[in-house]
Amino acid sequence: MTTAKDASGIDLDIKDAMQGYERFRLEFERDRAFYKSLATKMQKPRLLWIGCSDSRVVPSQITQADPGELFEVRNIANCVPPSWTGDEAVGAAIEYALAHLGIDDIVVCGHTGCGGIQALAEPILPDSEAHLGRWVEYTRQAHRLVAAARLPEEQRSLATVKAHIQFQLDNLMTYEVVAKGVAEGRVGIHGWLYVMDEGELQAYDPKSGTWRGLLETAA
Repeated sequence: MTTAKDASGIDLDIKDAMQGYERFRLEFERDRAFYKSLATKMQKPRLLWIGCSDSRVVPSQITQADPGELFEVRNIANCVPPSWTGDEAVGAAIEYALAHLGIDDIVVCGHTGCGGIQALAEPILPDSEAHLGRWVEYTRQAHRLVAAARLPEEQRSLATVKAHIQFQLDNLMTYEVVAKGVAEGRVGIHGWLYVMDEGELQAYDPKSGTWRGLLETAA
């Protein structure tokens, strides 16, 4: 596959990033005082957001958060590996967010049409995608649960995404800092689903076992 370039030989994808950076620099100059305060003060984000790497799902856009308001962990299929798996990246972010940044709310947000969830539906070549194959195994529990429920085929994808989010909330509780914070009433954990074609967030209610619009839960 040939990389598209402009007349001067610059990769078009890189050029797009450069143009975006140029616009950011203009914004930076307009709001220099704000960005300087970000650089000189300790960060104080309000949420730990564990979401999918999908480029179409942008946490700060969905929540209209300013820089400094979200502490983000993004990976394929918004996975929270259980603490005993030894995954240092996600575990370290969880511990740092709660123990050092004072964050008291954790959101695990999945989304409709998640490719990471769908990945287990097709064979993954171990020679070329071994890391991906091992990672998406974290979605296996949700696939098994939905398969056992024998849902109609058209319902399986969404049901799997939702079940996966619920399993990640369970996995969060395997981290001592989370479990202790929840037990003491200092930490809240939240399962959210972003419905891409509607621009809607749904929230899981553990008491009723149902999903409702996020704004409904607030009401």
